[in-house]
Amino acid sequence: MENLSMACQEALSYRQEGSIQLIRCVTPTVEERNNPEYVPQLEINEKAQEIISQRFNAPISIIVYVGNMGVGKSKLASLTIAALEKEQHHPSMGWFRSGVNPDGITRGVWMWSEPLYHPDDHEGKKGSILVLDCEGMGDLDETTGANLYLFCMIMSTAFCVLLRPARIEKDQCERLYHALRRFENMRTQHVLPNFWLIPLDSSEFAYSDEDTGDDVTITKEQWIEIVFSVKEERNHLSTSENQRLKTQYEFIHRILPKIDAINIDHLPPPLKKNTKTLDLYSLLREEELLNIKNRDG
Repeated sequence: MENLSMACQEALSYRQEGSIQLIRCVTPTVEERNNPEYVPQLEINEKAQEIISQRFNAPISIIVYVGNMGVGKSKLASLTIAALEKEQHHPSMGWFRSGVNPDGITRGVWMWSEPLYHPDDHEGKKGSILVLDCEGMGDLDETTGANLYLFCMIMSTAFCVLLRPARIEKDQCERLYHALRRFENMRTQHVLPNFWLIPLDSSEFAYSDEDTGDDVTITKEQWIEIVFSVKEERNHLSTSENQRLKTQYEFIHRILPKIDAINIDHLPPPLKKNTKTLDLYSLLREEELLNIKNRDG
């Protein structure tokens, strides 16, 4: 009976994990903060590390969501899990925390504790998928943020940058540029991740025509080119800052093997809510069935 009780407790603990912190940003002491040579530390959660080694089958494909604070990374990470799950997980397993707190919700890097698998079983894809949700940039000091950004890039198979508004602004560009510079300077064997830009609340790739003010639909490739271009007449940067930004854009284009993009259409109202009990799995499939019915007439 005692063994049965322990087994039940273990099973309950197992179900309740859901999202779990993988990386914590170590808070520096006052002395460390005032030391110009101090390097901010990241600490790995041993329990999360153990979960990866025990539950996930190699090769592990890692999807990581990064971006500015409050753009919707955690919600998209949860939607990714709901979309990839073969069966709905136990309700006690909490999604990635998301909300409207102006100070941000996510701290460090969080992971989904259950392995996910390729949606197309017939392709014979082996291994498992790990989804990571990174703390929003802009909430951390510059050096800590840079370390966290680099960690996510090193770890990821798919490095997904969420954009709202749909452009690579100056701070985002500098984070990416410096991370890639450090990547390059490591001089070790490494493979750059698949790099994805995700403009949110945009059902198509488009730009606003300066003469008419109308939205003009363009190809994905044209949109990416525009996102990584400097519009000197429309920004408030100095000539030297514009030249620096242009140089950084060119470096990013040169070092990344491929830059891709995907649209995230406007989410139905029920999927926008931030509650622990939100049934994303069922909502997604209801939306999928509705789309199929509308398509088939």
